[in-house]
Amino acid sequence: MTIRVEDTMTARHRTPMASIPPPPGGDAPLRWLGRAFQAATLAGLAVFGLYILLRASGATPQNFAQWDALVAGQPIRSTSEWIANLGLGLHFAMGAILVLAWTILFSSTVRARHRAVHRWTGRVYVGAGLLAGIGGLSFILTHGAYAPPASVAFAIWGSLMMACAVMAYVHARARRFDRHRAWAIRLFAMVLGSWVFDLEIRAWSDLTGGAGMGEGNAFGPFDYAILYLFFVPNLLVAEFFIRNGHRRLVLPRHLRWPVVTALATAGLVFAYAIVMVTATPGGKFGKHLLQLATG
Repeated sequence: MTIRVEDTMTARHRTPMASIPPPPGGDAPLRWLGRAFQAATLAGLAVFGLYILLRASGATPQNFAQWDALVAGQPIRSTSEWIANLGLGLHFAMGAILVLAWTILFSSTVRARHRAVHRWTGRVYVGAGLLAGIGGLSFILTHGAYAPPASVAFAIWGSLMMACAVMAYVHARARRFDRHRAWAIRLFAMVLGSWVFDLEIRAWSDLTGGAGMGEGNAFGPFDYAILYLFFVPNLLVAEFFIRNGHRRLVLPRHLRWPVVTALATAGLVFAYAIVMVTATPGGKFGKHLLQLATG
């Protein structure tokens, strides 16, 4: 699934890479921020993928409650329980692939020098996206998420993930590689949602004191908002990059430092959330992984 110019019309409207002048020195802070975001995402997703694999398999001190019956060999008394357990297990397994395999899929080196690896990784990736959605929807329909509003939001998210996977495959098979790449980016934006959900909750809880968050089973304004904030903004950012990926954007001089400041602030919050969720005893991932690491 190599990426190439779709037709001569596309080629005429695309600026050759050799003719694009290097960005001015004033854009260096933006480049460094981009690299920092990329490094944080790479490290955070790697730990998140490990967390899914270890906790879903029962290797950590505590398994996922919704999956525990099947892993522990406990009695499952109804068909709906079987479907919910198997569906969630499929969601975990395919989710781990989606979280861990993206570095191969989006590697320009692999795409240029090892096309067969890229093609097969892409097939596995879109297949995992489709199956993860099917597994998650199976669980929602037979068991439900932690609250009805969450079931609705997660069903929408899963359906969008499945649609992105199908469209990425369809366009690759039709050799419409620009469109294939766009749908693959959208699919990855959906995959990020499962990780971003926990980061956003932790950052908001710590930095605002839990403003707008309900207690117990009660829902506050933030609890409703987070059900869509974990994947809708990802799609909007993906669309921005898809539509502007072949042209260099130059910020007006008067906006450059305000934008750099805003992105740097967002980066600090992003890094803070990753550390707190991943590497602290009270973090959602950390409390399981650290217990495993310390015995």
